[in-house]
Amino acid sequence: MQAFVNTVDLENEREWLADPAALAAWARERDLAPAGARFTNRDLDQALELREAFRALLAANRDRERDTAALAVLTETARAAQLAVVFVGETPKLEPEADGVDGLCGRLVSVAVTAMLDGSWERLKACRNCRWAFFDESKNRSAHWCSMSLCGNRLKTRAYRRRQRSAV
Repeated sequence: MQAFVNTVDLENEREWLADPAALAAWARERDLAPAGARFTNRDLDQALELREAFRALLAANRDRERDTAALAVLTETARAAQLAVVFVGETPKLEPEADGVDGLCGRLVSVAVTAMLDGSWERLKACRNCRWAFFDESKNRSAHWCSMSLCGNRLKTRAYRRRQRSAV
C-alpha cells in the first residue's frame, strides 16, 4: 500500500506510473499482475484514482477524519474487482475474481481492508508536508511527518520564522 501511494513524488513532481507500461511493470514486480499483463490509459487512470483515494484516506488517518469520497472509491473498486473471501488454511483472505486492472486494484483494496481489520491501517499516514505515505511508529500514533529531520524540521522552521516576523 505504502509503495503504491508513493509511486508519485508530489513535492518534486515525479511520477513513476507515467504510462500503462510503467503500471504493468510496477504490478509485475510486486506479483500483483501476471507476466503478460497489459494496461490501457483508462486502466492507468483508474489505478491513479485509487492511489489518490488511498492518499486521502492516509491523510484522514493523520487528521483523524473520515473521507467519504475516498471510501466510495474503495467500495466501487472492491465491487468491480468482485472481491471474495477465500480460505487459505484457516486464515480468510480477500481475493479478486476479476482480471486486469480491476484485479490489480482489488488486490490493493484487499490489502487495505486487511490492514483496517488488523489495526495497522491507522498507522499508515500521509505526511502533512509532502503527502508521502509513511508508517507511524510512534508509541502514541501521533506522527504527522514522514521524517522529523526533513518535513517536520521544514514546517517547524517556517512556523518559527512566521512567529518571529509577527513579533516584530
